[in-house]
Amino acid sequence: MFRTMLDVGFRAIWVTMSPSNKLFLLFFCGVSVYTLWVSSRVVLGLREFKKERPSGDPSACLLRLNNLRKRLGNLRQLHLFTLYLLLLCIAINIPSAFNVLGTYKTTPLTLRPILYELTFLFYLYVPIFLAFVFLHSVQWFVSARLESYEH
Repeated sequence: MFRTMLDVGFRAIWVTMSPSNKLFLLFFCGVSVYTLWVSSRVVLGLREFKKERPSGDPSACLLRLNNLRKRLGNLRQLHLFTLYLLLLCIAINIPSAFNVLGTYKTTPLTLRPILYELTFLFYLYVPIFLAFVFLHSVQWFVSARLESYEH
């Protein structure tokens, strides 16, 4: 039977990952931290905006809202780039799962090594896609809050 990724430690998983997956995972961790930071800054900015809204200058308020909107727009573009980069990593790493002939002195009679590699890649990419859903939900929620202040 195949062992799940939860049965194996992070270090063992890290060692078996390809360099492109390692680089993507580091990049994705950075994007995740940046997303949470920008989202929290926008929410805090909206709280400050709510406090000074009645007495503030309307043109300064609109400028502030535009700046927050630009930040979220850049964040959406970063998420799209990260998704494309993930798809590139998938396209690079799926064919390598079928490259088992070089590791054996004879041709393997079963598909077990290929299935093991494919299973590992699916176990690796599913949590990343779930994290994308979470990050997109956070960004979507913050964008909806920002849009509610404009009306």
